[in-house]
Amino acid sequence: MPIPPEHRLWNDFLRVARRRIAGYLPPTPLVRSEFLSRELRRDVFLKLESLQPVGAFKVRPAFNGILASLQECRAAGVVTNSSGNFAQAVAFAATRLGVDSCIVMMRGASEFKRRRTEAFGGKVVVCDDSFRSRAETTERIRKESGRVALHPFDSRESIAGNATLGLELLDQIGEDFTLLAPISGGGLIAGTALAVKLGRPDCRIRGVQAQANPSMKRSLEADRRVLTEPSASLADALTVPRPGRNTFALVRALVDDVALVGEEAMRSAIRLLAIEEKLVVEAGGAVSVAAALAAPREVGGGPLVCVVSGGNIEPNLLREILSEPGEA
Repeated sequence: MPIPPEHRLWNDFLRVARRRIAGYLPPTPLVRSEFLSRELRRDVFLKLESLQPVGAFKVRPAFNGILASLQECRAAGVVTNSSGNFAQAVAFAATRLGVDSCIVMMRGASEFKRRRTEAFGGKVVVCDDSFRSRAETTERIRKESGRVALHPFDSRESIAGNATLGLELLDQIGEDFTLLAPISGGGLIAGTALAVKLGRPDCRIRGVQAQANPSMKRSLEADRRVLTEPSASLADALTVPRPGRNTFALVRALVDDVALVGEEAMRSAIRLLAIEEKLVVEAGGAVSVAAALAAPREVGGGPLVCVVSGGNIEPNLLREILSEPGEA
């Protein structure tokens, strides 16, 4: 897949983002999975974003977004909205950088992630259970307080922050590879695909969404951003009704295809990673492994890299999944 010339303009911006966050976030490990490599009969590596300080990759765009306008953020504070992982990431990064943070979360958001957001120093404002209410509440707070708004996935800063993951992969693997990465609003895969394809255009990039929330896949099929009705899913971190304007354009240009995985496949992947790899992974972080197991012959050549994007699973849910009968 050729790289559109305009995307090469991102090169310097991505490297600036990497320099910005380097003093706060060391590269995450890339480990070979002996179990998955045997099962799939190829080299399988896990990119362990679940080991980030807040348990998810979202700390990359959080740091980059604040550091890009640090003095303004320190003077006015920041505001964002999130179902949980970006909330924790912004609270953590803001506190570390001496910035006041306000995070809007829906009433029905994970109580576990809400408590962790507050523990990291964020002020949580609760809104009604709709994406519209969440966006309107965030905008009201921004206007009334003058806080700097941080977009969870569609801003240039968020995309570039996520791209630092792809730059790390290029350093960690010396050959072309196939990448499986989760998709929510598209920030992770857009940034990662941008970095990887700019550096090694023959790599194959495949996105993964939950069947319950296929907004990016449906948008790609329609060749325009489609609004979908959010559905309940184990992968609460992957629930976005419509992909971002910028992320959709990048995914359409750079990502080879998008797969969907069901709830049982996610449960099995969570159990497998816990038992075989000794990793605690949330459903949204396990979809890449679920997709690899579901269609091992469809994911391209070379080493296979699965982005394990987050580990913030509710303790009770993890206990339930691990107590279920069946193979890992």
